[in-house]
Amino acid sequence: MQSWYPGKSRKVTLLVLGLLLFCLDFAQAAYNVAPEITAEGNQVYCPLSTIPIVTDFNIIDPDDTEIDAFYIQISTGYERGFDSLTLLNSHPNITASWNDQEGKLTLTGIGGVPMLYTDLIAAVKDVVFESTSESPTEEKFFSFTIGSANYLPETGHYYEYVPQVGINWEDARVAAQNRTYFGLQGYLVTVTSAAEAQITGEQAAGTGWIGGSDAQTEGVWKWMTGPEAGQIFWNGDYTGSTPNFAFWNTNEPNNLNDEDYAHVTAPGVGIAGSWNDLPIGGGDGDYQPKGYVVEYGGMPGDPVLNLSASTKITVPKISATSSGTRCGPGTVILEATATLGQVLWYDSEGNNLGSGDSFETPFLDSTTSFYALASYNGCTTGQKALVEAEVKIVPEINDGLTISNCDGDGVPDGFTNFDLTQYLYLLSANYESFNFSFYFTEMDAENEVNQITANNFNNTVADELFFRANGVGQYCHVVGSLYLEVSTTSFPEGYSYDLQACDQGESDGITQFNLQDAEADMLAQFPSENGLTVTFYQTEDDALYMRNEISNTGMYSNSVPYSETLFVRVDDEGSGTCFGVGEYLTLTVWPIPSFELNETYSFCTVGQVEVSPMNAAGNYTYSWRNEGNNEIGTGATISISEVGSYSAIATSEEGCASAPVHFEVTESGPPHLLPEYVLVDDDGDTGTITILHEKGELGLGEYEFFLDSLYGSEGATSEFTNVEPGLHTLYAVDKNGCGMDWIQVGVVGVPKFFSPNDDGVNDILGIKGITSEFYQEGSFSVFDRYGKLLVQLDPMLHGWTGFYNGRPLPPSDYWYVLQLVDHDGAIHLKKGHFTLKQ
Repeated sequence: MQSWYPGKSRKVTLLVLGLLLFCLDFAQAAYNVAPEITAEGNQVYCPLSTIPIVTDFNIIDPDDTEIDAFYIQISTGYERGFDSLTLLNSHPNITASWNDQEGKLTLTGIGGVPMLYTDLIAAVKDVVFESTSESPTEEKFFSFTIGSANYLPETGHYYEYVPQVGINWEDARVAAQNRTYFGLQGYLVTVTSAAEAQITGEQAAGTGWIGGSDAQTEGVWKWMTGPEAGQIFWNGDYTGSTPNFAFWNTNEPNNLNDEDYAHVTAPGVGIAGSWNDLPIGGGDGDYQPKGYVVEYGGMPGDPVLNLSASTKITVPKISATSSGTRCGPGTVILEATATLGQVLWYDSEGNNLGSGDSFETPFLDSTTSFYALASYNGCTTGQKALVEAEVKIVPEINDGLTISNCDGDGVPDGFTNFDLTQYLYLLSANYESFNFSFYFTEMDAENEVNQITANNFNNTVADELFFRANGVGQYCHVVGSLYLEVSTTSFPEGYSYDLQACDQGESDGITQFNLQDAEADMLAQFPSENGLTVTFYQTEDDALYMRNEISNTGMYSNSVPYSETLFVRVDDEGSGTCFGVGEYLTLTVWPIPSFELNETYSFCTVGQVEVSPMNAAGNYTYSWRNEGNNEIGTGATISISEVGSYSAIATSEEGCASAPVHFEVTESGPPHLLPEYVLVDDDGDTGTITILHEKGELGLGEYEFFLDSLYGSEGATSEFTNVEPGLHTLYAVDKNGCGMDWIQVGVVGVPKFFSPNDDGVNDILGIKGITSEFYQEGSFSVFDRYGKLLVQLDPMLHGWTGFYNGRPLPPSDYWYVLQLVDHDGAIHLKKGHFTLKQ
């Protein structure tokens, strides 16, 4: 037992000594107080100059006197390519390095040796800012920090870009969460303002993942990390919108290939520092993740640090301007407002003309450009704001003009109506460039109040008016006076002028008139030295108010068929004086002659035909013309004995001629019916008779055909069907009354039965329809039902009595063969059977 305790005691002693040494080191570390940084120097910057970024600077560190590195950054308002930070004067123990990408100046000791705080404080006071831009951003913030992370005064947070090529979004989120910065919890950055977007994008050391995603719900983009976790910052695709702030690149997000994670765009791809959506693992080339951006600050439990400080400079700007306008030459009051300092005024050549928010220009006779500069403490550099002093041209008018209208309202009392808008051309030679309005008083005209109705004004109300000509563009306005009076001249009492014309085209009573043909006579009613003009109108109101003037006076078509009265107005347009107005022009349209002729007339051979107009609508004279358009007659009728094409033109008592009415004259003659022009088809129980006349075989005329009676209904037909067997009379009649002809035609047929019993009815079987005009010979053979020939006879001479070898044959059915030979030698064969009855 004793030997064990000493050994145990030695082990306990060693353990206690180790713990004491660890606690001593921990205590030393725990009491290493972080330095506190203070900076002063919120100043006004004069563009194109240099300015210290602090007016005072200090670092308080109770337990340290030196530091490895110090960082100064233009954290807000940085303009790459224009802005820079420079260490001036001699600082032998410190070197400065400017990063144009981040807008950051890094101060370090020479050869990697830590810098004494005293040297650093002196160096910071010698750092100056300069911009080569004539119009830098209005505010720029400078951040001062002992760490390499970028500090943004607007949020009080730190931002760090961590390079790691190919890292996916989820791994970046976890890695950011595992990072700390002087005790501050890291997270994948959330960007909620333009300043934050600039420092994490355009000014970051590289491009990479940020904390936005729509993986939970497509199209609903949320911040997934940090204090803003769950906050929606975008809805939809690239056509969507943000409820707060977003900085997507052009046409992003587009969800191409299921892209659900936000990434800062690579340099040179669209808008610098903007975002695009990528799949969780990114893509290739410019779309391959190169790292991620970590934000520190704002998390629960974060310590309160004074590791950073900031100052700012403000650039005076012209925040508002007010151009001045005047009508005609004179001075103009211009105004401008500066955000700081005072406003200096310059001409276009850079000469200073004065100061103050309000500036009265020198005397001007044309529009002139002036420039306002926001100046603080005597600064005369920076961008000047253009302020225009506009001098508008005063319209040239005829002030005091008197216009005169005719007393055409039916009451000769010296009062009438005026359409003042019709006289604008007299008020100004350039009247189309102005807008005119009319008033009772000059004051109303100047103030544009109580405007009167200009298109229907009666001078009983007032005979002096005021008008306002409002210019557009380079013109201003002017007010003038106008006097109204009523003319005492007029057309002679009872005056009227008629224009007459024949109808044209369709007989609708509408034709064209040259109204100018009436002008000379109308002008002759007034003194010739006035240089008057004549205008025409369709209504009285239009004439009185000079509205809707008929413009196509050389080719005017009347609007009322056959007769229309127009209103005439005679004016001295140069003075606006009316000499006469009224209903003085009558337009009369005479109808075109109307008559009818048959399309065709015929005369019989060695005869003539008389042609007379039908349904003539008036007492006309006629001109008859042949095919060569030679006149062959002028009477009301004409006799024609030659075949050809003819026409007739009728002329009315007013001299209006009709269009030619054309007709044909043909020759006709009696028909000549011959057997060779008649075809008979009698192969069936009934026959068909066809007359051949397509090529004029029967004669010159047009013929009608009748069968067995001239009073039949056949008429125009040349074919008769279902004709019963037997002899028929065929008639041909000329349609024009030039004669007729007839011929007997036979339709051959054998009766279905006969009864040879001597009763006088059907005693003989005779063949119907055979004539010597069509057939030269024939034979008729009768057979019994066994094919035995019983009789053969000439059907053109005899019929069969029913006897065989002198004895009557018994009742039965018998068969026959009928053979006929026509005059052309053609054989016609007909077979059949019949019944013999008692």
